[in-house]
Amino acid sequence: MNTYSHPFLRGLKQQPEGKEKDLTGIRDWLSTQPHLPSISDEYIYLFLHSNYYDMKATQDTIEYYFTLKTGTPDLFSGRNVGSSRMKVALDITHMVALPYKTSEGYNILVYRFSDTDYTKMNFADLVRMFCMFNDLRLSEDGLSEGYIVIFDMKGCSLGHLTRVSLPALRSFMLYIQDAHPARLKRINVVHTASFINQVMYIVKPFIKGALMSLLHLTSNGPASLIDIELLPSDYGGPLKSLEEFHKEQRELMETSYKDWLIDTETFKVEEKKRIKKPNRGIFASLTGGFKTLEID
Repeated sequence: MNTYSHPFLRGLKQQPEGKEKDLTGIRDWLSTQPHLPSISDEYIYLFLHSNYYDMKATQDTIEYYFTLKTGTPDLFSGRNVGSSRMKVALDITHMVALPYKTSEGYNILVYRFSDTDYTKMNFADLVRMFCMFNDLRLSEDGLSEGYIVIFDMKGCSLGHLTRVSLPALRSFMLYIQDAHPARLKRINVVHTASFINQVMYIVKPFIKGALMSLLHLTSNGPASLIDIELLPSDYGGPLKSLEEFHKEQRELMETSYKDWLIDTETFKVEEKKRIKKPNRGIFASLTGGFKTLEID
């Protein structure tokens, strides 16, 4: 077992009650999947919780998660937050978890550019940092009831759009929809740019109906969608600025979580040990494009 109890750096503070049979069921299934890594009970509970304790959905998410991490090293390796590339990704963005939850108990995450010079943007690096930040949030938040995500397009230009990598976008969309062990409740895209139709034209082929139903676009700010009392001063709320939150959470990532994030790179599948390989699937990403992963 790894040094840390992934994905929780300081341990899962409160494990769910009455779910021991679910845990045993996944443990029994994992014993028949020698290609998958050994993971802690806490890790299993995260996958179970994100799938509302549906056994088959949990198995599928675990399979997708580790296979995708193995098959797309451009996005899931090189997770040293102190590297020059990751520093740039943090320098040009604000990646923030707001401190208060919604009335439904949902956590709120905000992403936007702090430096809108598109020549500084490396799309794959931003996706890698996005996934690293999400891992940190899963660790800090525990078994969250759900997440509301705010993507702020203010300052985005067509120059940013030209720097989007389609392979990285495919990987990212597959991860968010099929592999990310979190309950995604709503995606609010605010301050939408005039070229939002071009953005949707590129992204839409990779979006399934379930995710599309969570997507809300507005040319206004987030106060039109979120209780203003939960928002930072940037959006007219009473909380401190996104820059201040970003600095605090960046420091947490660069200190407490630095070694932990690097360590998470070791959680991969061993394809030589896979008993029955899927006929088609995530492996196609290495030769051009994703299809549907078939899992037994």
